[in-house]
Amino acid sequence: MSTTAERYRRFAREAAPRSPTYAGWAEALAAEEASISLIDELPVASRQPVLILTAARFAGLAPHESIAPWLDEHWAEVADIARQRATQTNDPRRTGPLVAALERIEGPIALLEVGASAGLTLLPDRYSHVFERGGALHRLDPEGGRSALELRCVLGEGVPVPTRLPRIVWRAGLERQPLPWGDAEAERWLRTLVWPEEHDRALQLDQAMTIVRREPPRLVAGDALDGLPALAAEAPSDATLIVWSPAVLVYLDPARRELFHDLATALPGHWISLDGRRVLERVGASADALLPGADDDFILSVDGIATAAVSPHGDRLERWASEGRPQESGA
Repeated sequence: MSTTAERYRRFAREAAPRSPTYAGWAEALAAEEASISLIDELPVASRQPVLILTAARFAGLAPHESIAPWLDEHWAEVADIARQRATQTNDPRRTGPLVAALERIEGPIALLEVGASAGLTLLPDRYSHVFERGGALHRLDPEGGRSALELRCVLGEGVPVPTRLPRIVWRAGLERQPLPWGDAEAERWLRTLVWPEEHDRALQLDQAMTIVRREPPRLVAGDALDGLPALAAEAPSDATLIVWSPAVLVYLDPARRELFHDLATALPGHWISLDGRRVLERVGASADALLPGADDDFILSVDGIATAAVSPHGDRLERWASEGRPQESGA
C-alpha cells in the first residue's frame, strides 16, 4: 500500500498538465513531514489530494500562497471541511458519453444517477452536444433549441456518431450528501472543486448551474447500494430504466463495488457506468478483451460490458468496441 506522501507525489505528476498550482501544492505537501502527519490524522477517505487541496481553497488558501505553512496555521478548519465534504464534481461533459451509450437503447428513458452530487449530469437532454470527428461537427440540440451550455466531445475513428438526444421522462439522483440548490455554501463548494487553472471548465459549470436551477432534478439522500432498489422502484414502468454511475464507484471499497455490479445488472433496464479500467474487476476484464489499453484508461460500460474507451471527463470518446454495444430493448 502506498504512503500518503507517495499518493501526493503521484497526484502532483498527474495534475501537472491540468493545474501547475495543484501539482506544486501536492509536491510541497509530500515533501513536508509535518503536513503529511496532519493529513494522516484524517480517515483514509478524507486524505485524497483533491479533497485536501479543495478544502484548503474553500477555507481561504490563495493560489499564490505556500501551502505547507498555511495548512499548519489553518489545519483545524481544513480538516473539518475534509471530514464533512466530498469531491462531488460530476463534470457535465460526462453526459456526452452517456448520450452516445443511450443512442442504441430504446426510450422513453427513466434516468437514475448514483452519486449525483448536484444533479449536473442528470440533464443530458438539456445541453447542446457537438460531436467532432475529422473536422466535421455533428450537433444535437434540445427540443427547445440551442442550450446556453454547449459540450464538445471528440470522437475517435470508428466511434459511431450519436444522432439524437434521449427522451427522458423521469429522472432522479441518489447521493449520500446532496448539494442543495439555493444553498450558497454548497454552490461555492461546487465551484471550488474546479481546479485553479481550469477557466473554461469553470465557465461550463456556471452555465450548467444556471440551467439546473431552472429545472432542478430530484436528489435523494441515500447510499449507493442500500438506496438504489427503492429509488429504482419509483421509475415509471413504461420507461426504460437507466442506472447511471459516472466515476463514483471508485469511492466504494472493492467488495462493495462488486456488490453494486451485481445489483445494477439485476435491475430491469440497463446500467451505464464510466470508471477507470481497474475500478470494477469484471468490467476491467471485459475492457481487456474488447478494448485493450493502459491501466489508467477510463471505460464506458453498458450492463458491465466495456463499450468505449473515453477521457475521464467525457470530452473524448477515443475507441468503440462494436461487440460491446448495447442491444435495443423495448420499454
